[in-house]
Amino acid sequence: EKHPRYVYAFGAFALGSKDYDNWGLFKFDLEGNKVSSYYQQDSVYLSEPIFVPNPDGETEDDGVLLSQAYFGKESETKLLVFDARNMEVVATVPTGMRAPLDFHGAWIPN
Repeated sequence: EKHPRYVYAFGAFALGSKDYDNWGLFKFDLEGNKVSSYYQQDSVYLSEPIFVPNPDGETEDDGVLLSQAYFGKESETKLLVFDARNMEVVATVPTGMRAPLDFHGAWIPN
């Protein structure tokens, strides 16, 4: 079985920051041994990203990432949807409330 080229993760102290407050999502390119793209915004606390493949996708990273995010300055939890190819936010789903932080999730297609 072929190993994945891309791995998605979250972490604090993003981009070498000395502040725990700097959380981010990262796309690691295992072939290039580098972070190929990322998302980071001050006072936004993210859950582990969940990859949802595009059923018609042609590349390994063709799909979206889902991450629950607590926006500390707004005191609101939102669902962020990212283009997995470049880590750009393509949709934001507000909840109007604060939800407990989580770390793990799952995508169940059916």
